[in-house]
Amino acid sequence: MSASPPVLELAEPPSLAVELLRAAVARRPARPGEVPRLEVRVRPFTPDKRQLALYREVCGFPAEGHLPLPFPQVLAAPLHLALLNRPEFPYRLLGMIHVRNHLQQHRRLAEGASLSVSAWVEGQREVRQGRELDLHTRVEEGGVLVWSAVTTMLRRLPGTSERPREERPAGSSASATEEDTLFAHSRPAPWTVPEDTGRRYARASGDYNPIHLYALTARAFGLPRAIAHGMWTVGRCVAEMGEAAEAPALTLTSAFRRPLLLPSRVVFQTAVQRDGTVAYRVKSEDGQPHVMGQLTPGVDEPARTDSP
Repeated sequence: MSASPPVLELAEPPSLAVELLRAAVARRPARPGEVPRLEVRVRPFTPDKRQLALYREVCGFPAEGHLPLPFPQVLAAPLHLALLNRPEFPYRLLGMIHVRNHLQQHRRLAEGASLSVSAWVEGQREVRQGRELDLHTRVEEGGVLVWSAVTTMLRRLPGTSERPREERPAGSSASATEEDTLFAHSRPAPWTVPEDTGRRYARASGDYNPIHLYALTARAFGLPRAIAHGMWTVGRCVAEMGEAAEAPALTLTSAFRRPLLLPSRVVFQTAVQRDGTVAYRVKSEDGQPHVMGQLTPGVDEPARTDSP
């Protein structure tokens, strides 16, 4: 068995726009291969104030001295792309789909905090649609774990759509009927999502993937119009939750169901459960779900993102 490639050590976070450009011209084998352990680390840095201000503005967060719960995902995204652009990674980055996210905030982070970020990927698993892999993220302040995440990506493979449907795994999202029952007493909040949402979030996140920018650039990838960034939708949901998202320790799960075309009118709903968990979803006016998840007080499964 060959040794894992060396850890990529960076003095500063890479440019996400540059990593996207690298992905656009990258070549990968025609046949999928195994995913070795790949890891990247960046030295401690302080989040850019201008980027944070843009993020707050486009997602709807107030400027109250702390980083919004999903914001470290923006800091980690360039590291994720740097991992997937490494020559040892067997797939092209373009075409991979972000399907789920599991974020854990161990304590609130001051906006001027000096943070070190590391990310790694290892292995994959077969699913009905293709192959899934997990990008693990660990954020530390002064050597102490303060935020962590598991970002699940899907690579569709030829012929996978013909596989028989798998049984629903334990802990997965509820069925449509169960979801409707959960939100039966929720008061829907209509949102108008403007056509320029993708461009505004790109300025805040650095993610200038053409599928998010204009209808013309999105059509080149088979989409009828540009689509919103999934993490913009999550950020907008968290901002709407107010005080529930301001607790010191939180777990946020999100499942991305289908693209949100721009512009759109959608409905945001929440349902508070007895243990304080806030279930949330965004669906189209005709009832098609875009994102569904839960915001839970405290953290769970800390071992999921611990680096061995």
